[in-house]
Amino acid sequence: MFYFFVRNTCKLFLTTYMGFKVYGQEKIPKKGAFILASNHVSHLDPPAMSAASPRRLRFMARRTLSDNWLFRQVVGRCNLILVNRDKGDIGAMKSAIRLLKSGKAVFLFPEGTRSETGEMKEAQPGIGYLSLMTGAPIVPAYVKGTDKALPKGAKSIIRTPISVHIGDMIDPKKLGLPSDKKEAAQKLADHVAEEIRRLGESVKAVTQ
Repeated sequence: MFYFFVRNTCKLFLTTYMGFKVYGQEKIPKKGAFILASNHVSHLDPPAMSAASPRRLRFMARRTLSDNWLFRQVVGRCNLILVNRDKGDIGAMKSAIRLLKSGKAVFLFPEGTRSETGEMKEAQPGIGYLSLMTGAPIVPAYVKGTDKALPKGAKSIIRTPISVHIGDMIDPKKLGLPSDKKEAAQKLADHVAEEIRRLGESVKAVTQ
């Protein structure tokens, strides 16, 4: 209940103040487990992705964010999966796996951290492992405009259009991945990152 209150508040703000739009929302599965993945260029990306999805998302977020009091009181009450990025966080992975196996939707950034250039960084294998271990498909997405609305180091939000573009679902079973799990996880993660890049390029080509 609290999640949708926060989500709807974010969506109202983004729509009225930032001209927020979502394209391809029908590509998000109406039921069953899936992983939603997007590029990461701003702290506004999670609110934008939450507003773009009609389904409740369980976000994987770095544990240090919980050090902020406001974060703990608001966003922290939305059942986040907190991840320790300094080392492989097996507990966080197990939590995400349990959620996916129970038919829930999990959101994460394949890069693991924000890009300062706007270009996709190298994907981490975590998203590949989650998909392969649960059979959950991956839905790529590209968020546009958040880097201008709230760039790194900015102290206030700049009024500029924000949009989210949803791509076609990726079924790992159809990719012919290697039998080695470690190699397969990285190959799948790289494939997801490349799909997000392509989605971004097509969006830029249309809007330029």
